[in-house]
Amino acid sequence: MTRRPLAIAAALVALAIATAVSCGVPIDDQPRAISRSTAPPETAVPTTLDGSPTDQVSVYFLRGEALERYSQAVTEEPTIGQAIGFVLDPLPTEADPGLRTAVPPGTSLRAVDVAGRVATVDLTSEINDVAGKAQKEAFAQIVFTTLAWEGVEQVRFQVDGEAIDAPTDDGNLGVISADDYDPPLNPR
Repeated sequence: MTRRPLAIAAALVALAIATAVSCGVPIDDQPRAISRSTAPPETAVPTTLDGSPTDQVSVYFLRGEALERYSQAVTEEPTIGQAIGFVLDPLPTEADPGLRTAVPPGTSLRAVDVAGRVATVDLTSEINDVAGKAQKEAFAQIVFTTLAWEGVEQVRFQVDGEAIDAPTDDGNLGVISADDYDPPLNPR
């Protein structure tokens, strides 16, 4: 080999060694503690996988003319608003094809508040897009889904923030309990 290629080869080897040494991690004599503020939050390893169901809420749908409880899996801490939201949404695709809803499309939950043992459910005006038997079925679905929540014994309704009397088997009532519906709309 001539001197020029030998010099180039030596320079490349020296460059490779310098690069490897400069990219190395210094070695400590013992482990060092790293404060929490030093570690970026995205390095934390989750203890549960996102999207994996961890709990279930009870939601009521209709089978024929009867209310039937359906268990809906949730991935986060369940809330009463979330449970009511499942009734207002279209049926889940994995639900039994024999189940149906009487809640009119577009009905949304504006708010839900629980005071004592009474839940006040505020819905949008689309709930009024049905009448008669279908309206009573829709309200029964929401009532029993709400009553499935621990500690809730009665339900009041509002539409766009205004208190209403909701249809039951005992007429239109301002405060509703399970006893205000008869079978088949009372699954208890």
